[in-house]
Amino acid sequence: MDVQISKPKISTFEVVLVVVGITSAMLGFQLINVVHDKEGAISWMMIIAIFNWLTLLVLFVLLSLAVDVSKKQLAKMEILVYLLNKGKK
Repeated sequence: MDVQISKPKISTFEVVLVVVGITSAMLGFQLINVVHDKEGAISWMMIIAIFNWLTLLVLFVLLSLAVDVSKKQLAKMEILVYLLNKGKK
């Protein structure tokens, strides 16, 4: 079997996703700390902000996983198409 499996390359979208994810994690944490220092206590608005921030981080992780899975599926489909075309000949 002479199927060559190419290593997945990092796309621009993935680089932007990592940069935006790390930036939003650090900036969100910093802003929540600043608000907590000014208020001195945890209020309902603070709980809502923390929940929204954590939800955003979870969405970034899920988006990253979806991109990774789609790349793996595409690679498998390319191999399948190659093998099917080889079988026709």
